Amino acid sequence: MIETRPLTKKELDIIIDEAQDSETRNLKRLVREPYEFFQRKSVAQNGIVIDKRPIYFGAVTFNESKERFEIWTIVNKGIKNQFSLYKIAKRISRQWAKTYKVIYATMEKINFKNVEWTKRIGFIPVQETDRLITLRLGGI
Repeated sequence: MIETRPLTKKELDIIIDEAQDSETRNLKRLVREPYEFFQRKSVAQNGIVIDKRPIYFGAVTFNESKERFEIWTIVNKGIKNQFSLYKIAKRISRQWAKTYKVIYATMEKINFKNVEWTKRIGFIPVQETDRLITLRLGGI
């Protein structure tokens, strides 16, 4: 059974514990208590649970210093139904872009799979440094 809904603290903790380091490194470096952070800072969040296993978490926050909406995502490892994950994540991201007009995703460029996944669901690159890439969904 596939559920699309906000995750509980326990479900978010499971994803953070099980996901590859590349999925959680920045979050762990920047945020002490992820669940509380997203409860306080997100303007939208959603998750995907398949057969009672949390496999995806996404949230939109407003970055006050950059004056823009940013998406945070974590994808669990060992996902059997990748096509369903792709379709649902793409739908959620597009709904958020429609609501917030433009959303950004910033990640390390060495996370090639993450960058390609983000492009595949519709984000386009807008800025790069030696270490980071920023992509955008929505807007002009």
